[in-house]
Amino acid sequence: MKPYTISYLFLEGLKGLWKNRMMAIASVATIVLSLSVLGVSYSIAQNFDYLMRQLQVQMGITAYVSEWYSEDDIIRLQQKVKDIPNVEEVVYISKDEALQMFAADDASLYENFKDDNPLPPSLEVMVSDIVYQQTIADSLAAIDGLEVSYFEAETKVFIKLNNSIQIFSFVLMAILAIISLLLITNTIKLTLFIRKREIEIMKHIGATDSFIRVPFLVEGLTIGIIGAIIPSFIIFHSYIYVDNQVATLLSTMFGGISLKSVEEVMSGLIPIYAILAIGISAIGSAIAISRHLNV
Repeated sequence: MKPYTISYLFLEGLKGLWKNRMMAIASVATIVLSLSVLGVSYSIAQNFDYLMRQLQVQMGITAYVSEWYSEDDIIRLQQKVKDIPNVEEVVYISKDEALQMFAADDASLYENFKDDNPLPPSLEVMVSDIVYQQTIADSLAAIDGLEVSYFEAETKVFIKLNNSIQIFSFVLMAILAIISLLLITNTIKLTLFIRKREIEIMKHIGATDSFIRVPFLVEGLTIGIIGAIIPSFIIFHSYIYVDNQVATLLSTMFGGISLKSVEEVMSGLIPIYAILAIGISAIGSAIAISRHLNV
């Protein structure tokens, strides 16, 4: 097509959008609502997984070492534990270090027990992913002289919650995509029905299907682009507000744990918005046009 023809068809698409603005607004509103809900769901899913990865550092496995292990034995034991698949890090805590950590700032407590320290040495084991915690704990328990302690029940709950949230997010995305697709398709169908007589005249005077089709595609894509931009701003500012509100709470309750940065969340969410909103709009427009162009 010639440049001026493309400009003409683009302007015709915008004019058609304005003529059917109430239906277009309804379509945009539906996409905005759908993508906003999707954005909330995506943010929750991403942060739950992110929080789990932070918690797994705090919820590592503690393996208490029997007194009959010598220092050389413990060094060899530490390497043996490191060789277990999916073990990220192994830190040796001596009896004295354990007492210092237990006493914290209470110097008198440390002085009272340093010569008769009841605390055992231990190996603090960090796993590469919380899902491997049970397997690694079983491997440690099979080693003579180790007594294993970790948050078994809490780990199972976190894994189940994470899996449920991920599945829910996927299902919600599919449902909202279908709803948006149907509404955009109906918007284009209504436009085609209103302009049916006009399209008949255009075809009789020799207008090609592409010439007729482009303005409707412009309408659908414009709806999709607007529908993607608005929820991006909504989620961006809402996320910053929520992050500011819960940052102190998370740090106080869990010691340094935080939510993902807004940049990380939006860098993953915006491509999803673009693919869904623009893709659904283009598909919806194409479906509507292909079914109603033969007038």
